[in-house]
Amino acid sequence: MSAPSFTSSGSVGEAAGPLESAPDTRVMVLPDGRNLAWLDLGDPAGAAVVAFHGTPGSRLQLAFADGAASAAGVRLVVPDRPGYGLSGYQRRPTHFGWVEDVRRLADHVGLSTFAVLGTSGGGPHAAACARFLPERVRAAAIVSGVAPLAEAGTEAGMVPLDALLVRLSRRWGPLARPGLSVLATLDRRWPERMIGMMERSLGAADAAVMRRPEVRAALLSDLRASARTTGAAMAQDYALWARDWGFRLEDVTVPVYVWHGDADQDVPISQARRMAKRIPKSVLHECPGEGHLLVASHLQEILVELVGAESGGGGSAGEPSGIP
Repeated sequence: MSAPSFTSSGSVGEAAGPLESAPDTRVMVLPDGRNLAWLDLGDPAGAAVVAFHGTPGSRLQLAFADGAASAAGVRLVVPDRPGYGLSGYQRRPTHFGWVEDVRRLADHVGLSTFAVLGTSGGGPHAAACARFLPERVRAAAIVSGVAPLAEAGTEAGMVPLDALLVRLSRRWGPLARPGLSVLATLDRRWPERMIGMMERSLGAADAAVMRRPEVRAALLSDLRASARTTGAAMAQDYALWARDWGFRLEDVTVPVYVWHGDADQDVPISQARRMAKRIPKSVLHECPGEGHLLVASHLQEILVELVGAESGGGGSAGEPSGIP
């Protein structure tokens, strides 16, 4: 198997958006020819955490995280998942396939061990890394994350459109692609309007977070940089959630910290409770009054917890707790 190659993003990103040429963006080529792009944030000498964005999204969703990562003493590596941002689209993706991409990225940037963090639709990808890469992934955080949705009824409480897409994806996933591609095009062409729609649909808690200048700037950059394969990648995400994940949460052996807001109107907190109940070494943080974007308010706490777990100094996993 050939070794991945590396290049600075510079000219690659200039055509895609104003932040794409930032020096923090890197692009490597995987053995199958796909690009894999990422941001390298925080403390370069700090404990490593690899973070996965939501659905849709890209590494730019967490562009605001540099300060929190530095304050936590963390080197935060944020890759674009397949088909998003500058990362190449992958046909018939699996959770295990993503684990292999992360393994290659970690090898490439010199991470022998690290923690993982997944937000929203990136949560299942963090769980997969915890399951299949325990010799290197020492701890995981699932923040506002999606739970397994293969069983009928598990989509209850999600916003109506998401619930419909989950039900559709259990059997006819490709039918979701046209509509999701239109949505991705709207994100790219009219990001301000789409941000306004998100504020109204996600509720007061998330609207307040989205008005924070650094968060709004990151979200706008993320929407503007929406790839032409974003709609197809979204359809793949829904299909991955709505079918067998290829592993059981009960078989995850590393500590997993589940963070979720009880005011989350996108992914109901019942999904977090279900995951925490099934993962043996889990800690559930229920955040009163917090919405789907709680990572923007609690990122430093989450990273400190992960670093403590990775070094052996974290709290005792398996004892659910609440955040006052």
